[in-house]
Amino acid sequence: MSNYAEIIYPPDENNSYPILLAEYLFNRFMKKYTENDNIPKILDIGCSRGTALKNFAKFGNLELHGIDRRDENYEGFNFKECNLETEKIPYPDNTFDIIYNKSVLEHVFNAENFLSESLRVLKPGGIFIGLTPDWESTHKIFFDDFTHVRPWTKKGLRDGLNIMGFKDGKCEFFYQLPFTWKYPNLVFIPKLIALLPDFLKWKTKEHRNTKDRKLVRFSKEIMLLSTGTK
Repeated sequence: MSNYAEIIYPPDENNSYPILLAEYLFNRFMKKYTENDNIPKILDIGCSRGTALKNFAKFGNLELHGIDRRDENYEGFNFKECNLETEKIPYPDNTFDIIYNKSVLEHVFNAENFLSESLRVLKPGGIFIGLTPDWESTHKIFFDDFTHVRPWTKKGLRDGLNIMGFKDGKCEFFYQLPFTWKYPNLVFIPKLIALLPDFLKWKTKEHRNTKDRKLVRFSKEIMLLSTGTK
């Protein structure tokens, strides 16, 4: 599936969301690992083009690693091929300070291997950060992506982290609208917008293209932000 990213996530040079997300996550969860001139190791599981890693590096001094199912050549970080359905993460125990993944868990049947391997290679005190679609708010379009295999709820993902051995496994609803990160009190806005009819998410009748109304779409399609420590 070498053309998966190109079809589902076509490059958009005018899209500022990835860099804003990286900044928010770095400041909220990762910055403390760079204190005292530390250079934390970060692993992006399902790194695709490496966009997230390269964006995180803009905000701090990090040692960057990524794994994915495709055997490709990436510049700017260390890349290894790995299929987490059946394989171990190709790193020793207690290697990483931070493990990150976005829009990956919903593609994995064997979530037990995914989470147990993440915990294994995480250092004591390290943090796991994951983003995946919320089934309750995305069930109507979840299987528009034919590689989606495992939906998640807030409770299920939180419990999964704790069952697999993470400390303080947590999960929260996460709107892909940067103004709600800066001003959490404004979360009532997307909650109201979410009451609008679904067809207003799109500028045309064709779903899953770039002609969407992001304010409406991301008010309706919520993500789950999960964290856990070792």
